[in-house]
Amino acid sequence: MSSNDTAPSDDQQQDIDGFADALYELLQARGQSLGVMDIALESDGWFIDVELMFAVGPDMGVSVHTGAGEARYCELVGEDRERWLDGQVENLDVFGSEADEHREAQAMLVLTGLLDARRPLLTKA
Repeated sequence: MSSNDTAPSDDQQQDIDGFADALYELLQARGQSLGVMDIALESDGWFIDVELMFAVGPDMGVSVHTGAGEARYCELVGEDRERWLDGQVENLDVFGSEADEHREAQAMLVLTGLLDARRPLLTKA
C-alpha cells in the first residue's frame, strides 16, 4: 500500500486525516476516565503519532503506520526517549470508508492495543 518514498495520494491523505480525527475524538472522549492529562497527536504522511500523558505513569506513545495498517506502542521515558514495546495491532484499515462507525471501530482497536500494552507496565509501578 505504501512506500517510504511515496507520499499518500490526496484521497489517501483525506482518509488518514479522517482517521486521525476519529482517533483524537475517541481519546478525548475516553481520556478523563483513563486518567489522561494531555493528548498530543501529529499526522505526517503515512504516520499518525500520539503521545498520552497520564496523571499516574507510565506515559505512552502510539505510532500508526496507516499504509502498513499497523500500530506500535512505546513507553515514554524521560523528556525525549521512548522504549518500544512488543505488542502491536495489525490489519488496521483506514482507507476507503468515510463511515464514522468504521473509523471509530479502527480507532478503538488502536486504543485497546494501547491499554493492553500499558497494563503490564502498571503492575511494575
